[in-house]
This record gives sequence, C-alpha cells and structure tokens, in this order.
Amino acid sequence: MNFWSARKKRVYADAAAATPLSPSVRRELERLLPLYGNPGALHREGVEAKEELERARAGIAGAIGAHPDEIIFTASGTEGNNLALHGALRPLLLKHGELKAITCAVEHQSVLAPLSILEREGLYTSELPVDEEGLINPAQLNEEINDETVLVSVQLVNSEIGTIEPVREIAKKIRHARKRRESGTAEPLPLYFHCDAAQAPLWLKVGVEQLGVDLMTLDAQKVLGPKGVGCLYVRHGVHIEPVLWGGKQEFNLRGGTENAPMAGAFAVALAEAQAGVEARAARVCAVRDFCIAEMKRLIPDCIINGPKGEHRAANNINVSVPGLEAQMAVVALDVLGVAASTRSACNIGSEEPSHVITAIGVPKALAGTAVRITLLPEVTRAQARRIAEALAEVAARYRQG
Repeated sequence: MNFWSARKKRVYADAAAATPLSPSVRRELERLLPLYGNPGALHREGVEAKEELERARAGIAGAIGAHPDEIIFTASGTEGNNLALHGALRPLLLKHGELKAITCAVEHQSVLAPLSILEREGLYTSELPVDEEGLINPAQLNEEINDETVLVSVQLVNSEIGTIEPVREIAKKIRHARKRRESGTAEPLPLYFHCDAAQAPLWLKVGVEQLGVDLMTLDAQKVLGPKGVGCLYVRHGVHIEPVLWGGKQEFNLRGGTENAPMAGAFAVALAEAQAGVEARAARVCAVRDFCIAEMKRLIPDCIINGPKGEHRAANNINVSVPGLEAQMAVVALDVLGVAASTRSACNIGSEEPSHVITAIGVPKALAGTAVRITLLPEVTRAQARRIAEALAEVAARYRQG
C-alpha cells in the first residue's frame, strides 16, 4: 500500500488547525503558479501578477461585503491579528499614553500575546470572563468600557470548543458607547472593534456590515485554501500603522512582495466557503451530533466540553474521557487512522492545560483530557462512527483510574 492510498483510509478531524485544498482551489492555484513577476514591477510580467492580485483582492472583498481597498493580504491569521492590534493600538499609545483594550478569556494566543506585549507601552487590558459554554455576556462590556478604552477584540468562533460568540450584540454595545463618547468630547478617542473570524467562514456568514466590525482577520488554511496567506479587513476610516516596514505594498501597510498565486487561491476558497455556508453547516451539524451520540453510546461517561446547540460551530466536538490523558489519546487515535488534536496548533507543546478549557471551568482533574475533533465539510456518518469507535478503543486501552 503506498502513501496516498493509505491516506485515503484515514479520517482527518483536525480542520480547525488546517484544511486540505478544495478541488477548485487546487485548480486556481495551478493556474496561477506560473506567475513569477513582481506585482510592483512595470513590465508585462509584473502587470500580469498585479492584475491577478487585485482580482483576488476584489474577490475577497466581495465575499465579505467589503471594498477592495479595505483588504490587506497577510501571511497568516496570526499576522493579521498582530497587524490589527499593534497597528491600531501603538500609534494611539504613542499619542495619548495609557489606554485600555478589552478582550475575551478564550481568545487565540495571537490576540492575547500582542495585547500582553503592548502593556509595556502603556496598554492595560481587561479579559471578559466566559460561562461554561465559552460565551461572554455582552452586558458586561458596558461595565468594562471606560473613557480610555480604544479597542475591543472578540473572536467569532473559538478554535478549541467551537463557541460562536455574540459578535453582533457586542458590536451594538460598542456603537452605543461610541455615540455616547462622541456626544460628550470635543476630540473623542476612537473605539475600534476587531474580530478574529479565522475559524468561521465555512460555517457562518462573515459579512462585515452584518457583523458590525471595524477590523476582521481571516486565514486561508481554515477554509480549504492554501497555507501562507490570510487577510485583514480594515474599515475605511480606521487608522492603523504597519508592523512590517520596508516597502509600500498593501496600501503602505505591509512591506514585502505580494504572493499573487496564494492570494488568488484564497479568494476562490473564501467565495466558495461563503456561497454554500448555510446548507454546509446544517449537514455537518447533523453528522457531528451523530458522532456525539455514538461517543456517548460507546463511552457513557464521556463529557462534551463547551457549548450546546446553536452556540457551537457545526464541525466542532471537544470531548473528555475521564482518566484518558489527551495527548496519549491523540497519538493513539493517529495510530488507528484518526487525526485529532488537543488544542490550537499554535499552543501545542505547552505543559499547562488549555487556557480555553480552564476558562470554561473544566475541573483540574479533567483539564488534561480534552480532545478536539473538528470535522471537514465532506465528513460522512461512516467517518463519524469510525471516530467514535476509535476513541472508544483508545479509552478501553489507555484510560486510568
């Protein structure tokens, strides 16, 4: 059996970390890979690359209801989050001194870490707590916003437990706070709303007007697109500064030669993801619920961590089996042909329990047992059954106590 035929027999259930290329994205990438001109050059090869780059930018913008010049291409979702936070906050800190940002206790580390770094420059940050489903209470935002608050950053979908945060309600609270501030101050500070939506486009609509965001991060590898490309939406009127210096590319916000082939493939992936999002989410949700039912039938004492019902992304299962250490479970599942994970890939290697699992109040004895299963759009009930059966086999072999 060769490598590729062996792969076909596996079940990939780590879509929150990365996804394979869809057939249409693969075709687009193959079409664009021969491009080698620098989009900044004036010769024919450069002009051809520039035309494809702008075509991709318009495609991304169209998929989320934005203007093309509001799309800044990045190399990843992590870079997009850093550009949003450092880019928006650093100039304000330099001008005004001590300022405040608000985020959520279960945010990705590419949000939490930049905010922590910016504390050295005068920022102070409040982390909104979450309930056992990972949800924040938008009403608490009113209590946290003060006269020095200039940015709120809340994700749309959590990468570990699949919580869909009430982003629209948060946006309403921010708009009301902004209006109060504008009515009472001659030169009010801005109040920006940033949303990391990298995990969302395959399962939810991510129209920027509907969500009410000022800055939004997306990542191609989460939507059946290639790795190494993402984007940041920056609403007209929002001032940010570069994080990478040394070039005038991307509207003077990201120095470096643009990757037109990857951008074009990303545009196809995002448009495809948004075009069929409702039907896809409904179908995968049914398969996910079947998988959970099979897990509970085969492992009666297993625990599903995080949200229930409509508050969970369609493809997410986060499950604990008492006595089964998560890293052992993931390795053993891999041997049985099922790819899963314990947490966000960016935090693999940490000895501490996931900050997300801790934040939702999972007892310490269970914090190290959480296994993340995130399904691909084409998952079948047969594959879901196999995931549950593999987990049951691993539990029977390796759980302790």
